Amino acid sequence: MAPNQEKNDIEKTDNKSKNNKISKEDRSVERPKWDNQLEFLMSCIATSVGLGNVWRFPFVAYENGGGAFLIPYIIVLLVIGKPMYFLETVLGQFSSSNCVKIWALSPAMKGTGYAQALGSSYVLSYYVSIIALCLYYLAMSFKSTLPWSVCNPEWDRYENCVPSGQPAPTGMTGNLSSSAELYFTQTVLRQSNGIDDGIGAPLWDLTLCLLASWIIIFVIVARGVKSSGKAAYFLALFPYIIMFILFIRAVTLPGAGKGILFFITPDWNKIFEISVWYAAVTQVSFSLSVCSGSLIMFASYNGFSQNVYRDSMIVTTLDTFTSLISGITIFGVLGNLAEQLQYDDVSQVIGSGGASLAFVSYPDAIAQSPVPQVKTE
Repeated sequence: MAPNQEKNDIEKTDNKSKNNKISKEDRSVERPKWDNQLEFLMSCIATSVGLGNVWRFPFVAYENGGGAFLIPYIIVLLVIGKPMYFLETVLGQFSSSNCVKIWALSPAMKGTGYAQALGSSYVLSYYVSIIALCLYYLAMSFKSTLPWSVCNPEWDRYENCVPSGQPAPTGMTGNLSSSAELYFTQTVLRQSNGIDDGIGAPLWDLTLCLLASWIIIFVIVARGVKSSGKAAYFLALFPYIIMFILFIRAVTLPGAGKGILFFITPDWNKIFEISVWYAAVTQVSFSLSVCSGSLIMFASYNGFSQNVYRDSMIVTTLDTFTSLISGITIFGVLGNLAEQLQYDDVSQVIGSGGASLAFVSYPDAIAQSPVPQVKTE
């Protein structure tokens, strides 16, 4: 045998042994997988269906043409939202990498992955405070009388209070507010008159709720997909049970039809404004959690044969359906509040907007339910 041939054979043997060694090392650090395909679907539903549907969509739709906003929203969903959702899940599943490591396919874009991780941490810091407020309301719901369903005498120095489910007293003048709104602003948040009043010390009860929120998050993610996958069943399904209960209650309240019509009545002139289309793009991206890195991470725990196209179509369609249900629920309650406060226009009820829209509407609907308490004392 020629010396060169013998040398080539030796190099081939060495390369083969190195490749076998690398493949064994790769198998030893193989990325964890979901226990079944349903866990991935539930995790995506729990991530995409949330505050963006419950609060943001109804208010953004109202500000941008009401029912007419659905046209640019659905167009953006079909042209941008669904393809982006499918693209991110495909990339994550194919590469089995998170939102940072996946950019090994284009090292020049690696900063995008770090930006997504940083952005997700910002959103988490905001969402965890919302969870803390929810836990606070949950704790208060164990009282025999819901504290936001009645008026506190201390609120009289702010505005005239009207208890939940009751009409405004005849002859009451000035600014009228529901007890649910004043409870949120004056009792829960303890809003000051401005920065001139100082920052003040942390509120001990909300601080404990915030700590409990972080502990819950830690417990859910402590074992990675093994624990978060199991929690996804509850996180994805339980909100729909509550949402449908509130939906049925909201549409049966007096004046609910007025609020729902206010929500879906189209302002066709808005369709030709570029700001409305920008709002549609922002809402779709925020609601579906695309470009945040979370979808890439979830899909990276999939088996290679997972049907992510089917899952993407299910989640994106369910997300839109949830947004519509939430919008009807919130504006049904706002219509009822407008009737109670004797306002001619539903827009008079929507004062502060923002996150308070959900923390006023939903508690007010709960207060008017037949059995509003978690338990009675």
